[in-house]
Amino acid sequence: MGELSLTVAIKHYDHISPLLAGDIPVDGLDLDFVRDNDHALDITLGDPSVEVGELSFSRHLIRLADGNRSFVGIPVFPTQRFRERCFFTRHDTGIDDLESLRGTRVGTNEWPATGNTWSRAVLRERGVALGDIDWLVGPVDDPDFIMRPQGDLPSNVAMATTGVTLREQLLAGELDAIMCPLPPAGYHDEDSPILRVYDDYRAAEKAYYERTRIYPPHHLMGIRRAVFERDPWIATRLYDAFESSKRQWQAHRRRLTDTVPWLMPELEETTALLGDDWLPYGVEAKRKEIEKLCREAYEQGLIETPLDPDSVFAEWRQLQQ
Repeated sequence: MGELSLTVAIKHYDHISPLLAGDIPVDGLDLDFVRDNDHALDITLGDPSVEVGELSFSRHLIRLADGNRSFVGIPVFPTQRFRERCFFTRHDTGIDDLESLRGTRVGTNEWPATGNTWSRAVLRERGVALGDIDWLVGPVDDPDFIMRPQGDLPSNVAMATTGVTLREQLLAGELDAIMCPLPPAGYHDEDSPILRVYDDYRAAEKAYYERTRIYPPHHLMGIRRAVFERDPWIATRLYDAFESSKRQWQAHRRRLTDTVPWLMPELEETTALLGDDWLPYGVEAKRKEIEKLCREAYEQGLIETPLDPDSVFAEWRQLQQ
């Protein structure tokens, strides 16, 4: 069989470096990677020349619930992250835990995003109802940032005024906190007025994992349906390639000791808590997390039709039978 050329859009991840470098052979496939940290998800959806790409997990669930099955999901999850680190406030608010956010005004960069869906799940897990917060959706730092469509928003969620950033409103006292994936501009400055709600977010995230045994997946890989239906074997080859790349990275990561001076104890502590493979792929390996994300998407009102892991990855499961 000759090699089939595929264009793959994905962000930069160290665990796919062996695949990008050509160290992982993919039988029958010639992969052309488009790597873009800022636009990979939009490229996947918007560029029809991209046959395979990284997808927002929550937005994929929204499309499935709406009957849009233009992409077939592969249970490869390139991004898995905790979320307690994603809440920011000012020094003068006195907010130092998630429970303190009841009755406050919180800005967020996007409503349907997977990361923010998980962040709201963390709030709910701490007993904070989403209706107890007045939400504002808008750009964090760049007033000219073009927002993705946000869908139907709950009554206590509003869109920010054009040209105004959430950071500006936080500093002006118009917001009490911001929930976003990366620190707002100026967070790392000396004497910055912005701080994390959890100063020791690492301890908070470890405690969350110990309570729930959940390590949240954010993105998944998807194949355009027309490509999958023409050559369904592509899904298994891609899954195996990503898994092999991750395994090779795991085998060598303890040699990358120049990343930070204390990488070895960090790796030892992480593997003691999460296991040697803390980025597992596959429906069964991540079933608990997939079920949780499906339930949160439904209970948070992102989808009207309940979903479960078997329906989300129906085509993949058929391949494995």
